[in-house]
Amino acid sequence: MVKRVLSLILSLLMIMCAVSVMTAQAAPVVSVESLEITPYMGSFGEIKLKVTGATNVTYQWQAGFFDSTFDPVDLDDNEYYIGTKTNHFKLLASGELDSLDFRCKITYNGGKVYSQVFHFTFLDPKVISRAYVVGVDAPVFGCGPKYRTDDILSEQYDLSSMVWYGPINSSSAPLMKSTDIYVEGKYKCRFYLAPAKGYTFNENSDCSVDGIICKVYSEKSDDGTIAYYADRVYTVSFKGTLPEGILDFESRKPNAPLGEHDVYGGTFCLGTSDMDTEFSFGVKDLPSSMSQNGYHLFGETNLIKNGKEVHDITGTSAKLSELLINEEGRYTLEQKICLMSPTLDVLGTRTQSYVVDIVTPQILTEVSVDFDKLENWVRPMYTPVTVTPGVCVKSTTWNDMTLDGKYVPAGTDFIDGHTYRMQMWIESEYGYEFRVDNSGRVDVTAAINGMPAEVVENLSDNKQMSIACEFTYEEKTTPNKPSNPTNPSEPVYVGILGDANEDNNVNIKDATAIQKHIAGLITLTETGVKLADVDASTIVNIKDATAIQKHIAGLDTGFPIGEPIVSKENN
Repeated sequence: MVKRVLSLILSLLMIMCAVSVMTAQAAPVVSVESLEITPYMGSFGEIKLKVTGATNVTYQWQAGFFDSTFDPVDLDDNEYYIGTKTNHFKLLASGELDSLDFRCKITYNGGKVYSQVFHFTFLDPKVISRAYVVGVDAPVFGCGPKYRTDDILSEQYDLSSMVWYGPINSSSAPLMKSTDIYVEGKYKCRFYLAPAKGYTFNENSDCSVDGIICKVYSEKSDDGTIAYYADRVYTVSFKGTLPEGILDFESRKPNAPLGEHDVYGGTFCLGTSDMDTEFSFGVKDLPSSMSQNGYHLFGETNLIKNGKEVHDITGTSAKLSELLINEEGRYTLEQKICLMSPTLDVLGTRTQSYVVDIVTPQILTEVSVDFDKLENWVRPMYTPVTVTPGVCVKSTTWNDMTLDGKYVPAGTDFIDGHTYRMQMWIESEYGYEFRVDNSGRVDVTAAINGMPAEVVENLSDNKQMSIACEFTYEEKTTPNKPSNPTNPSEPVYVGILGDANEDNNVNIKDATAIQKHIAGLITLTETGVKLADVDASTIVNIKDATAIQKHIAGLDTGFPIGEPIVSKENN
């Protein structure tokens, strides 16, 4: 029994020994992957180890005198050491450390090993007495910062970057964004200088920036590296010229192409609602860096006649009625953007213009509408042959008064002996108005096919009215008026004298068309030119437009305006 117990204990001991041998790891292999142990003063030396053959490895760099009885010191990261608990150790070359030795303690499953001992040798770099920066784009009012200089070719240093700050005031110098622009004030550009290996700056070094000497400063970054920089201050002032893009129109109403001067705005009648037409414009926002520093824009509309300013309104919107236009003529509406400085000086302006013609409406006292010959009427007529210039027929209705005013549809033949009533709505065309009485009601004399017509609707509107007349239909009606004054056997018909736009009417539109033709805004056709030359001078000019306006007003011009003319070549 005792022998069995001893045998069992012996077996257990042998198994435990075997397990211990199996779990123990072999020592890892430590090698140097890279190193730089001769750094220049002020730069970093470094050692990078490679450990193979072990897992769960930790690192601890130590410093001391390893050939003495003093224990080495475990290092922590600080201003001199980086990576003290990694396989990549960096040391800042400083005179305070030039006598120490360094090694790495490597711990793994099963034990620990040490790297070889390293000793750094610090070299003294050459001091750069002066660096040179050239070709800097000096700040210009209204422009943004530029981050470039001419290439700097030196074996001692390089320009790593440059940063702009400003405008500088008593409390701060904000960092400029690429979207900011310069305004009046002082700005600082910081030039970061990178010494080449073996070179350094010190407190006596300086930097020449386009000939201006600036002191070189140093600052330590988070990773322990030293950055060197020089600052130069620039003064920006307004020189009288703004760069493109500061003053820009964003929108325009009435719609017209942006950036074009003297756009034709149209013809408008005095005393009508047309004078409430709004001319407005939008202005693009200033860059935030300008508005934040007190610069602002304002708009205004100037009214110009015969080259002289006669009125102005501050703001980006104006109506013709607000511009105090009280007489006819050609006007220019100049829209202007002004840039104001914080001291309210005008630094620059930009303008765009409309040209508008203001006319006095022609007053209509008589209205006549003529249809085809009465003897040809067998059913309702709707399309007139001639209408008083300046008038258009909007709609016509027919009623059989013999049948208690029954509506007569189109295409229904008239009944012999029945009395019919024709009523039509008419409007004055642009540039014309019906005469009104003291109460504001339409007061005109009307006729349809030469028969007196009743003004049925005396509207309180000098542009609309309704007229009507009655007649008794007879199957053989005596002609009341010929429908076509021209004879096909006569020379070729050209048109109506004064009908410059060839719409078979002589009205204010023809005078306007002539004015636009003279101004080069439109081109009349060959026939239109013949019809526009009312004074037979062979030249279409303002005299022709004036004669047409007089004719519309009922004044004698001495010219057969409104009469048909024929081709002279066929006379």
